[in-house]
Amino acid sequence: AATAAPSATPSASPAPSATPDPWAAYAPYTIAGLRARSYGQGQIEIVREIERAAGFTRYLVAYPSDGLRITGMLNVPAGSGPFPVVILNHGYYPLDVYQTGNGSKLAADYLASRGFLTISPDFRSHAGSDDAPNLFRAGHVIDTLNLIPLAQKLPQARPGKLGMWGHSNGGAITAKAIVVSDQVAAAVIYSPASSNIAEDYQFRVERSRARAGQPPGRRTGVIDRVDVEFPVAPDAAPDLYQRLSPLPYLAFVSATVQIHWGSADETVPYKWPGDLLDGLRAAGKPVEYFEYPGQPHSFTGAANQLYLRRIAEFFGAQLAVAGQS
Repeated sequence: AATAAPSATPSASPAPSATPDPWAAYAPYTIAGLRARSYGQGQIEIVREIERAAGFTRYLVAYPSDGLRITGMLNVPAGSGPFPVVILNHGYYPLDVYQTGNGSKLAADYLASRGFLTISPDFRSHAGSDDAPNLFRAGHVIDTLNLIPLAQKLPQARPGKLGMWGHSNGGAITAKAIVVSDQVAAAVIYSPASSNIAEDYQFRVERSRARAGQPPGRRTGVIDRVDVEFPVAPDAAPDLYQRLSPLPYLAFVSATVQIHWGSADETVPYKWPGDLLDGLRAAGKPVEYFEYPGQPHSFTGAANQLYLRRIAEFFGAQLAVAGQS
């Protein structure tokens, strides 16, 4: 019988191609993108002495951050050191009124007078810093992350991990910084903006509408830095906004955290510090929470003195341990 012709070997099915990320251009601003890069090229420049205060000297400084020149305020305690370091991240100020030290000077001076070397970045586009977009509010986080290794290299700085403080928008910056950097031993987060970037976007849009005299819910005609900072809205890119937010990444936190909030805060609802507190607890991270009855967004009177004493004691205890490790 005739030998049957061999049948053709079936060809292998082509491997399915990976679905391209439609938001790949924004990947550098996600938490994963921030964690994948390096920080701290260059050094801190002392621009000039501003004043000699009781127990410390204040300087205007500048440092490089991704090709930008960022200005800030440095308080160096009297004495030979070395001193534990705390970076202080200020909250929101209109760019046309902000001056170096606004929003951080009170806490910086209190800590410096008690032996902490403090440095308060102005951030891009603020005061004497170079102007640049702050895409998805990550630019200010990058300016903070670039400052960490530079502050650690200051000759008066005690070697090892440092402390970080943030109020309002600076609190949200601090929350992001501690899921990226493992060089923060202790973080104070005071009346923070939301760590959910979609919520933060909505807050900023509503504030822009109010300033433009537009009713809530109307987007048309709102042209300001919100449109520059958020080139795509959360409803168009929900997955991207998840990746931009620190809340899903709290397992990476290595700092001990202390959160402060006033029950009469006119800007920050409890949900914002509460979400961060709950997330840190769920991730098994060491966190303290202090609530101040009747206190506004920036504390006053005896409550403010109590808060300042608490943060000084917290940084003192945590940075002493960090300096020994």
